[in-house]
Amino acid sequence: MSFGKKILGLTASLLMLTLWAGYFYVFQENRGGQLGGAYDSTAWCGTPPSADALSLGKDQLTLRVTNNLRGEFMLGGSVIVSERTFNRYDLGRNELRLRLEPLQWSYGATPIFLEQVRIKPLSRNLAADNKSAYAELEPRPINVQGRATEFPFDTYRYGYKPVLYYLKGTERIDLRFRHITTLMEMSNTFTPIQKYNRAEYINEKNPMVREEDYKPYATTECAFSVERKGSFKVIVLLLLLVICLPLMHVFYRDEPGIDFLATLVGIGAVRVLLIGPLQDFQLYNIDFLFGAAILLVGTVSLIKAMRANSRRALAAQSGSTW
Repeated sequence: MSFGKKILGLTASLLMLTLWAGYFYVFQENRGGQLGGAYDSTAWCGTPPSADALSLGKDQLTLRVTNNLRGEFMLGGSVIVSERTFNRYDLGRNELRLRLEPLQWSYGATPIFLEQVRIKPLSRNLAADNKSAYAELEPRPINVQGRATEFPFDTYRYGYKPVLYYLKGTERIDLRFRHITTLMEMSNTFTPIQKYNRAEYINEKNPMVREEDYKPYATTECAFSVERKGSFKVIVLLLLLVICLPLMHVFYRDEPGIDFLATLVGIGAVRVLLIGPLQDFQLYNIDFLFGAAILLVGTVSLIKAMRANSRRALAAQSGSTW
């Protein structure tokens, strides 16, 4: 057996071993259809979540942040206004508003753009004892720091300070809500990690770091780093290795078969499964791996086809059977 055949056989053996090892790892990480523990994709900060907040009639703002496999984040939630606050600020006539003040995400950048979130009209239950008012936030996309093109190693940072206010003429009146809760309900492929101060949130080695950067965030400030789960990265690796199977078949065949077509179909299926169909030619880093796999399989198949054609031509000239 030639040296090249030995290397090819060793590569094929390692590929199969890696596929089976990864398969059993993902199988062990499965928890009722979830990757990891049941609460690995959820977290909260601020005031502890309470199911009876409405019955208590206290001022409370609840933000609910969700995302999907592609790393697109959405914001929703609700607000409860006590009878005292409702009457004090005449919120029956003054429209209640919400702005999100972004926390500093880099020592070289100062955030200046605020996120405005629309609140639906307040509704009051006059039959209740506390006569508090309730309204939901209109769901909308929310900006986070991160690059989706780095999939599956994309990491995002969510950091905001929510402030409720209303306008009195041209004057902006801020309302001081002590009970503010941010719920992070991430996709099964993500895990949120809370950051407790500016140094942790920015996470940069920079001479501009000061002692005050280690000061804990206020209870109304919320910062998270959202990362891909390790088990999901293993799944992506397994799917990429599966794409390598047609390539191995190409090297073992004397003549090219349907391996090039199998590679195209496999890559298309994996791409749609992981990221979705191509939108406006937005390319991810992983797309270049897909392209390299297609080119490699196509190149090897074409070279083998050319060699086979040359052998047929030589056999025809010599009058022998190829």
